[in-house]
Amino acid sequence: MKSFQKLAKITLGLFLILPFVVLYSCSDDDNFTDVVPDFSEAIIRSFEVDGEFADIDHTSATISMTLPAGTDLSAIQVELQTPEGTSIEPASGSTIDFTQGPVIFKTQAQNGANREYTAMLAAYGEPKFLNFTIGENAGVIDHNDNTITVNIGSEDGEITSLAPNFIIPDGTSVDIASGVSRDFSRPVVYTIQSNDGFTAKEYTVTVNQIEGPKVNSFVIEETEGVIDNEENTIYLALPAGTDVSSLTPEISIPEGQSISPASGEEVDFTEPVEYTVTNTENITKTYTVTVEAQDVEATFYAFLGEQDEIDALVDDDAKAAATWMRDNYGDDFKYLSFSEITAQNMAEVKVAMIYYLTPAEDLGYSATPDNVSTLLPTGLRPGGTRAQVLKNWVKSGGDMLIAGDATPLIFSLDRVPADFSAPRDPGNYVYSEFGCAGSTGCVDQGKPADDIWGLGMRPENNSEDRRSHPIFDGLSFQNDEFLALQNSATREVRLIWWQHFDGILDPGCCGQDAALVFEQTLSATKFGTLGHIGDAFGYGAVLWNRTDENIHDSFDDQISEDYKGSIFSIENTIVGYEWDSNGTQNDYQSNIETFTKNILDHLYNLED
Repeated sequence: MKSFQKLAKITLGLFLILPFVVLYSCSDDDNFTDVVPDFSEAIIRSFEVDGEFADIDHTSATISMTLPAGTDLSAIQVELQTPEGTSIEPASGSTIDFTQGPVIFKTQAQNGANREYTAMLAAYGEPKFLNFTIGENAGVIDHNDNTITVNIGSEDGEITSLAPNFIIPDGTSVDIASGVSRDFSRPVVYTIQSNDGFTAKEYTVTVNQIEGPKVNSFVIEETEGVIDNEENTIYLALPAGTDVSSLTPEISIPEGQSISPASGEEVDFTEPVEYTVTNTENITKTYTVTVEAQDVEATFYAFLGEQDEIDALVDDDAKAAATWMRDNYGDDFKYLSFSEITAQNMAEVKVAMIYYLTPAEDLGYSATPDNVSTLLPTGLRPGGTRAQVLKNWVKSGGDMLIAGDATPLIFSLDRVPADFSAPRDPGNYVYSEFGCAGSTGCVDQGKPADDIWGLGMRPENNSEDRRSHPIFDGLSFQNDEFLALQNSATREVRLIWWQHFDGILDPGCCGQDAALVFEQTLSATKFGTLGHIGDAFGYGAVLWNRTDENIHDSFDDQISEDYKGSIFSIENTIVGYEWDSNGTQNDYQSNIETFTKNILDHLYNLED
């Protein structure tokens, strides 16, 4: 909340002090004079109501004022002062109705300069916004519909973390203070309450951001390029023998943007080629496109980890899984650090695994009550550069296994829509439980060996009986009901998962029909829940199928229909998917290894 001074503040931007005549002399033949009007002649010097002065912000051209409680805003007499010779409309002394929202005052100076000021008045204790800005972008406030719309440029900040500034009347309070960052990728709600404790209003704020210049897809002869928006590169590997001197890419860019060379234009790719995208603000971005005609086949099984090499991995579970994978796949294995997730490196990878579990090490991969993406390193969070590379790689046919703390990657890849700054809602598939979400998670010690954690596989747990699926080859089920995975004495835990989808899908819980609706809506296959659950409550393991074919009529149209790759996610660790047993004995370690190999091999053999 902002206090208002009785004397008007005059904060002039640089544009107000330009009373200069600038002479440009390029040669004796092309001299010219450019006269810039003095905009300081077009300001409103003071705005007075009943002897009180409003707050004037000349940078944003806004005027704000709180009047005594009970003031009739339908008939406010305004006294105005402007520089000598400057006219204003409405004129000083006019009686003005402010009940319908902001009023525009237009000035006209004798030197040709003019400005428009937006004046916003309220009575003390009246719950309303007087103004709302993001950077230099002023919001349009509709007090009848209780909405605010702000249009911002592509370089005016990340829409997921914007800090608006606003003014509310004296005698009111707001639930989220001015200057606090919020995620505006979807509309957000502010609640203003009067000091009387009873009167309140909710305003829905929508931020529209101009899309920055970008390439959405780059395809040559049905091969989709892997796009790296941090390095501004695009990479394609075409079959050996392809004549790269005469190729015609099909390029997708956001609506209203342009690209040069154009989509469909024949280009010589013997050397890397630069493509320049221009957005509606005339901002440009240049991509270097490399096309290689060689047998760069996606053949590797890869483990993706934070540190530069496996032996340097800090998380014991990630190190154990990566070491097993290297030992098991030998020459077909590749280790890549997160910083090495590039288009060229991923072009050689058929199946990638990302897994870590960090409660014991407390590496900072923790969820907050409203944002599970903080379980991921920065580059893998929604909008992160490495996440974008992986997203394009999956779209072009790459397959993944994600597990442990890394499972929120499913949202970063845009494969499952979720906005953790908003309530769960149809189309917003945020997790429903955040147990042991903090940085230290939960570390259970002294667990008895007969307390077995596993993946619930009763026929009733899924849309149909999946126990005969190839990912369970060589495995048996406890009491024919669940796959045992963990009985060590010390266990690290996070329980961040989907319990059910009540209010999002119909039905949302908890029978086979609910699991089927989930599968049809998200083009997925459910493979189990927590070991001892007797029905279809909860989603412990899910295969997210490709979306470019065989989708159901009820498939969520928020999800792109061009994912050619698949993702298997083990959604929570209380099923017992923990690779290192913290110095204690896990009698079911071989089940974890066999289960993982079956998943990786199944993904490898999928037709992508």
